[in-house]
Amino acid sequence: MNDGDERADATRRAERPAGDRTRSVWRRQLVLAVSTVAIATVIALLDPLLFTGAPFVVGLALIVAITVGTMAVPWHRVPRAGLAVIPFLDIVAIGFLSHSSDVRLGFLWVFPVTWIATYYSLAWLVAAICSVGVIVLASGLVVGFPTDQALRLFILTIPLGFIGMTIQRGSARTRAAARLLRRQSGQLSRMLERARQEEQRRTALLDTLQTGVAQVERDGTIRASNAAYRRMYGLDAVPQLHPSRAVEYRDRRGDPVPAEETVIARAARGETFSGVRVWLFDVVGRWRVLEVAARYRMDGMIIVTEDVTAEAEAAHERRSLARVVSHELRSPLTAVLGHTDLLLERPDLPRGAREQLTVIESAAERMEEMIARILQDPGRDPAEDDTVVDVGEVVRASVAGFAPAAAAAGTALDLAARDGAAILGNGFRLRQAIDNLIGNAVKYTPRGGRVDVSVESDADAVVVTVSDTGIGIASDEIAHIYDPYFRANSARDSGIPGTGIGMGVVRDIVAQHGGRLDLRSVLARGTTATVTLPRRGAKELPE
Repeated sequence: MNDGDERADATRRAERPAGDRTRSVWRRQLVLAVSTVAIATVIALLDPLLFTGAPFVVGLALIVAITVGTMAVPWHRVPRAGLAVIPFLDIVAIGFLSHSSDVRLGFLWVFPVTWIATYYSLAWLVAAICSVGVIVLASGLVVGFPTDQALRLFILTIPLGFIGMTIQRGSARTRAAARLLRRQSGQLSRMLERARQEEQRRTALLDTLQTGVAQVERDGTIRASNAAYRRMYGLDAVPQLHPSRAVEYRDRRGDPVPAEETVIARAARGETFSGVRVWLFDVVGRWRVLEVAARYRMDGMIIVTEDVTAEAEAAHERRSLARVVSHELRSPLTAVLGHTDLLLERPDLPRGAREQLTVIESAAERMEEMIARILQDPGRDPAEDDTVVDVGEVVRASVAGFAPAAAAAGTALDLAARDGAAILGNGFRLRQAIDNLIGNAVKYTPRGGRVDVSVESDADAVVVTVSDTGIGIASDEIAHIYDPYFRANSARDSGIPGTGIGMGVVRDIVAQHGGRLDLRSVLARGTTATVTLPRRGAKELPE
C-alpha cells in the first residue's frame, strides 16, 4: 500500500461512524480470544499438566487481559497507528502460549498477522513477521536453541509472510475497488441530483406556460403534466389515468366523446394529430374550448392543449352580431333597390340621373351580396371561391362608383387602365380592397386635389396604383397603419369620421391573393398605395 492509499484509507476510516471502528476491533480480538479459550479448555481436559507452565498461563492471561482492555477503550478516539498495538500485543501473548509446549500453538499468529495485513501497509506486515521471528528466536535461546527450533522459525515465518502478503494485496485491491465504487457512487449521486434539479427547472418552466402539456404512456397513464393542463382537466400532480370528471364533447351542444376517442385514448394508441378542437366540461362546471395536438416522442406521446375559449366565444359573438346587423340592413337595402328599379323604369328619366341611379343600384346589389354571404356563413374564408378576374374592370367599376363623391368634393379622379389585366382570385374581395383604397384617397384629399388610379400588367403581375395629393401620413405612423382601429393623427385632426380598420382589410385581401401592398406617404403632400398581384395567384390559371 502506498502513501496515497494509506491517506485515502485513513480518510475513509475517519469518515466512518464512531461505532464502526470500535466494533471492528472488538470483532477481531474476540475471534482470537474465543479461539484461545476454546483451545485452553481442550488442553485442560486432555493435558492438565500444561497449565503448570508459567509461560502458557502468562500467555493465556495476556490474551484475556488484552480482550478485556479492548472492550474498555473507545477506539474511535485512538489514532490509526494506535490500533496496531492490539495485534502486536497478541503476537507477544501467543509467543508465551507457544513457548516450550509440545502443542504447536504458533498457528494462532495467523490472527494478528492477518489483522495487520488487512488494515496496514507492507511495512507494518514486515514488522509483524519480524516480531514473530524474534519471539521464536528468543524462545529457542531460552531452551538452548535446539535444531528443530530453527526449522520452526522458517516453518512459521515463511508461510505467515506469504499469507500476510496475499491478504495485504487482496485487501489493498478491495479498498481500491471500494474507493472506486464510492467515487462512482458519488458521481452517480451528483448526476441524479443534477437530473432532479433539471427536471425541477423544466417543470417550473412548463408550469409558467398557459398552454397545457402532458406526456402520455401507452396504457393511457399521464406520466407528467404542467400546471395549465392539470387546471384544464382537474388533475393532481401525480401520474394517473385520465379521470372521467372532466368530460370531452364534440361541440357545446353535442354528445360526449366516446372513451376510446378521447384525446388521451387517441394519444395512447400512438395517433398524431393537430388542430383538433374539443369542448371540455371541466370539474367546476365550466365549458372550455380546447385546441389539441399530439406528437410522438421517444419516451411517449406529448399532448399540447391550448385553451381557446375566449377566441371561440368572441368568434361566436362576431358571427351573431354579423347576422343581426346584416338582417337589419336587408330591409332598408331592399327599399333602396326597389325604388331605384322604379325610377330606372321611367322613360322620361334624364340620362345623367339614369347613370347615377345605375351606380346606386350596382352599389346596393354589391351590399346585398355581401349581406347574403355573411348570413350564409360568417366564418367562411372569403378567398376560397377563386375565378378569373379582370382587375382592370374591377378598378373601372370602383372608380365609377366614387366619381360622384369625388366630383361633389371638388377632387379630380382619373383612371389609366390597360386591358388584359386578369388574375385568378376573388373578384368580390378585390373590389372591397380597391374600394377601400380609392375611398380613402377621395375622402382625405382636400378640395382642388387629385386622385390618380392606374392599372398596369406584365407577364408576371398586375399592379394597381392609387395616388392622391391629400393630407398624408407621418412617417412614424406608417408602421401602425395596418393595426386594427388605428387612425393617423392627420386623419383624426381632419374631423373626417373613420373606423381605422380599412387598411388592415386591404392588406389581408391582398395577402390572400399572394400579393403585396406597399404604402408611401408624405405628411401634407399625399399618399401612394401600390398593390402588386401575381398573375397566377395561389393557383394555376386555366389554359
